[in-house]
Amino acid sequence: MKVSLIRQLNEINARFYQQTAAAFSQTRGFYWQGWKDLLPIIKPLTKEKNQFKVLDVGCGNARFAEFLFRNKVHKNLVYHGLDNSQDLLEFAEKKLAKLKFEQEFIVTDLVESLLDGSFEEKLPHKKYHLTTLFGVLHHIPSRKLRRELVVSLGNSLTSGGFLVFTAWKFLNEARLEKKQIHPSVVEIDPEDLEVNDYILDWQKQVTAYRYCHFTDDQEMEELIADSGLELVEQYNADGKSGNLNHYVVLKKP
Repeated sequence: MKVSLIRQLNEINARFYQQTAAAFSQTRGFYWQGWKDLLPIIKPLTKEKNQFKVLDVGCGNARFAEFLFRNKVHKNLVYHGLDNSQDLLEFAEKKLAKLKFEQEFIVTDLVESLLDGSFEEKLPHKKYHLTTLFGVLHHIPSRKLRRELVVSLGNSLTSGGFLVFTAWKFLNEARLEKKQIHPSVVEIDPEDLEVNDYILDWQKQVTAYRYCHFTDDQEMEELIADSGLELVEQYNADGKSGNLNHYVVLKKP
């Protein structure tokens, strides 16, 4: 995929979150069902650590940080949330203001930082015990850049640390499949897109459009194989079907 198209798709998504920040945050007030399945995996990792450092990439309104705190994952939680939406990070700061743990939010254009190679340099800490990527992979244009992202996230881990990421299986639900629109609506030539690339619409309070990629089983296998990490577990969860997100848990040797 051409860099110019990557930037165009990234701009479509940046505009989407500018337009929908308030409405989007309102629909993201609940904890994901699949997070509960992570607790037995995460909690043993916290033992004998003075701090538990978490990097949440694409953190949105930081509900995962609240989830960790409410479930008492560690008494000395250090949480760093990255997102490209200033509006969503402001919601995050308000949400966590009364919760007593170390927290920092960083506005970062993830796609641009991957393109210019600056992503790892922008992290407050160079190594984390847990790095998460929830609901973000589908917004990364190009197979090459998605691979580079997973590798970079693996580099952010301490030895024995976990990377947990999800792939949104939006084609598994008819209501989401119906949201597909023709790319020409956002001035994209469909011939320029890669396999399993889509433009979806949003019709809550405002009309907006976003670029989304459907990660199929073959691509997921390649992402895991190329990560340089050990596969711990993978499972499906979330949504009414219990099949809306594919979770992958990887460990750094």
